[in-house]
Amino acid sequence: MNKLTKGAIAGAAGLTLLLGGGTTFALWNSSAEVSGGTIIAGNLAVAPTKVDGVEAAGRWIVKDGTAAGRAIPVLSNFEASPGDVLVYTKSMHITASGDNLVAELALAPGSIVASQTSVPADVNLAEYLEGTAVLTAEGTGISDNYSEANRMVTTGPTKYVVTPGTGVVDEDVTVEVTITFPKGVSGHENSMMRGSVTLQDMVVTLTQL
Repeated sequence: MNKLTKGAIAGAAGLTLLLGGGTTFALWNSSAEVSGGTIIAGNLAVAPTKVDGVEAAGRWIVKDGTAAGRAIPVLSNFEASPGDVLVYTKSMHITASGDNLVAELALAPGSIVASQTSVPADVNLAEYLEGTAVLTAEGTGISDNYSEANRMVTTGPTKYVVTPGTGVVDEDVTVEVTITFPKGVSGHENSMMRGSVTLQDMVVTLTQL
């Protein structure tokens, strides 16, 4: 009886010694540094072109059958008629870098707004012009379509795609916004007669796709 009791006590003492409180037991281990290199984030930005720190001015013309069109010095003094085509031209600077970067250049929603939201003619004219406005751009880093095996970008008439590929786009591009007043669209002309819109808040966006 005494021998059995002593054996049980010795076994318990041996178990406690091996565990050591549960904090000192560990496997062998080692570590070494691996030089993986450096990751650099790209860049995406659009802003008005500046010359000597001064923002380049945009200009309005109305197409009158000539190549250059007729300049509109003060837009608020111009009264458009059905079928008139107005073009706003401005130089914008685009910076885009990233090996797989694809970005879309577009006219932002809300760029053409009714002068008075309480006037139906203003609202109708703003909705029509914003829905039909066309943005075009010219630059070495710009293409009008983009496709890839796993994704497809379908660009409408108001959008252009900047595709820097493995290089860097850092250039001034010429952006044009063409606004055509309705003509021959049943019911539209009269609903917009004497309508007024604000174009001061036109915004060009550059968004990664």
